[in-house]
Amino acid sequence: MRRGGFILAFILLFSSCALVHGQNFDFKTAQDNYLAAYNQYRTAHEDYVTASQAYLNYQTLTSKTEAFSKTLKMLEFRDEVIKTYLTTIRLKLAETTNIANYEQNVLYLKLDSEIAWYAKHRDSLASAGDLEDLISSSDEAQRKYQETEIFIYQVLGSILGGKETSLRDKINQNIEVIKTKLAAIKQTGDKNTTTAERWLLEAGNRLTRSSQKQAAAQKELGQMRTYDSDKAETYSQAQTTLGEAHQYLKEANSNLRELIAEVKNAD
Repeated sequence: MRRGGFILAFILLFSSCALVHGQNFDFKTAQDNYLAAYNQYRTAHEDYVTASQAYLNYQTLTSKTEAFSKTLKMLEFRDEVIKTYLTTIRLKLAETTNIANYEQNVLYLKLDSEIAWYAKHRDSLASAGDLEDLISSSDEAQRKYQETEIFIYQVLGSILGGKETSLRDKINQNIEVIKTKLAAIKQTGDKNTTTAERWLLEAGNRLTRSSQKQAAAQKELGQMRTYDSDKAETYSQAQTTLGEAHQYLKEANSNLRELIAEVKNAD
């Protein structure tokens, strides 16, 4: 019998995104559901491996029946853990600001479609007539997951990108406020603003570099293909690029703080 299961290697979104507690079914509730489903899947997978090995060793009807039962349970939990993970990132997407409305709506529709697919596939498993049917259903889910995995990475990239956009917008607003104040100071002649204006320009340049890095990260994620064997590595590289974008934002913010301090000092 061929191995009918695969271990899911999900990105732990929860390690990099702050939890937001809300009412009713929120991100925290969805996260708890995912973790519970994943623990059930791990247990079911261990039972599946044991039962499969016993069937390979003994080739009895009893061992085949047990392998069928454990494989069915494992596959049901596997679909469920993917479904609950997709639900979790959908709720995180919903609470993330500064993602273009069009992009966010497209992601919602795709997430809902993916969630529905795994729910339907899970429910269809009960109609399997024998172990071979289950293996065929497992292969179908594995092929589907090659596409789902790419989409998961792209959604996570949009969430992280939305956070960077929010911070960049705030810094840009501060730049505009400071620019107006410098113009007023320059007009009254109360202080030489040459240095402050240069620093303000440097802060703006860092915002531009941050935006370019974010665009590069999105391009990296957009180039993923189902046949890629290093999707996790590609996502990791995109995370690194987003980290560089964030560093530019930190530098821009630091420049603004130093600029404000410089302006406050008398000539």
